[in-house]
Amino acid sequence: MNDGRSASDGWKPINTYHFSEEISLRVNNKIIFGERLSENHDFFQATLGYHRQALFAMLTSHYFPHWTHKLLVPGLLALGGAMKKIESYLTVEVAERLRDIEAGQKEIPSDGITWVIEASTTKDQRAVKRIVQQVISVFFASAHQLPLLMFSIFRLCEHPEYTKPLIDEVETMLKLPTTDHYKHLPLLESFLRETARHDPLDSLSVQRKVLKDFTFSDGSHVPAGNVICVPQQAVMRDPKYYDRPDEFLPFRFTSESGTDQGNGAIQKFTDLKPHFY
Repeated sequence: MNDGRSASDGWKPINTYHFSEEISLRVNNKIIFGERLSENHDFFQATLGYHRQALFAMLTSHYFPHWTHKLLVPGLLALGGAMKKIESYLTVEVAERLRDIEAGQKEIPSDGITWVIEASTTKDQRAVKRIVQQVISVFFASAHQLPLLMFSIFRLCEHPEYTKPLIDEVETMLKLPTTDHYKHLPLLESFLRETARHDPLDSLSVQRKVLKDFTFSDGSHVPAGNVICVPQQAVMRDPKYYDRPDEFLPFRFTSESGTDQGNGAIQKFTDLKPHFY
């Protein structure tokens, strides 16, 4: 991201991917691991390393037969040492949380670790090792939001005129009671939704291998061994569903009143619809 301005002008080029990666990781770490671990620099570096190693392992595994993955992926993750370090920190944190909960401590951090502990109701489920593994799984799944953040930055750079309305909306929201925070952000919801529509994570999504011959109600036949998927990008850019589909229209999903197409309800970024995946 550099339009020719020099560092002496107060600007400097940055790698948007790495910038987005660090922001998303810091946010995820705070939500999932809590304040104490998220502010630990050594732990953050371990999560950063794990994120990159997991991505490398996932991409590398595509070039090897499926039966090798059970050995290949854990082996690749073990090489960098990040997983072991994360497990070490989490083991201590989880054991301490369990002791505090069993002792009747009322002020337990509200984060992903506590959520996993509370969702684990049996003695076997509350084993420290299992909880650590569950928390790491949640952390790995959260990495998918990185492309959305990166493309959102690109779109804001291309359309700086939308920066102020978005900031004003957030500042107005923060003046509301805490219980009402994040409930009325129609412009931000629409901006993120349009970013995901215009720049989807995958061109083809929900890929599934057909295990046995299947015939759909319309007569379409899919032999076993084939892979079927949702043509996500094609659907998101289909003029049958979206006006001016190739244009980025940040407030496409709002009406002038800030509601969902004037029907009185705010359309959330996470809302599902038949033609929005």
